[in-house]
Amino acid sequence: MTNDKKRKDLFEQWVESGDVENNLAIIQSLSMQGKSMEEIASVFDITRRTLQKLQKEHPALKKAIETGRLSVVAMCQNKLMERVSSGDTTAIIYALKVYGGDFFNDRKAIEAKITGTPVSVQAPVQIYLPEKDSEVSGQNGKK
Repeated sequence: MTNDKKRKDLFEQWVESGDVENNLAIIQSLSMQGKSMEEIASVFDITRRTLQKLQKEHPALKKAIETGRLSVVAMCQNKLMERVSSGDTTAIIYALKVYGGDFFNDRKAIEAKITGTPVSVQAPVQIYLPEKDSEVSGQNGKK
């Protein structure tokens, strides 16, 4: 069988029919909604494995999926930073662990630069909590 008679895959059929841009937009939208590869594939009546094979062969398809996923990540990062900016202690701790590197990760030991030996280092972080307000002390019968 020559390359001319090779059966066209689904993506090539979309190109030929003029549906490629619309279908890529649908795929990106589904990816942005957090749909799994299996769920995206089912919309086009194909298997997850076929979708994975198509994205390996067609960079535009892979990019549509990745772009959708990255927009979700960006949205989550923005929300996290909003919470950090508002002083949410839990969000601050999480952001430090994720973005602060090994120094703020309590699960990793920092290696000494000279010896390469793992050492335990306590990060110099101070967290200021608000003092008890009058309402809280008022509930205990004190003013």
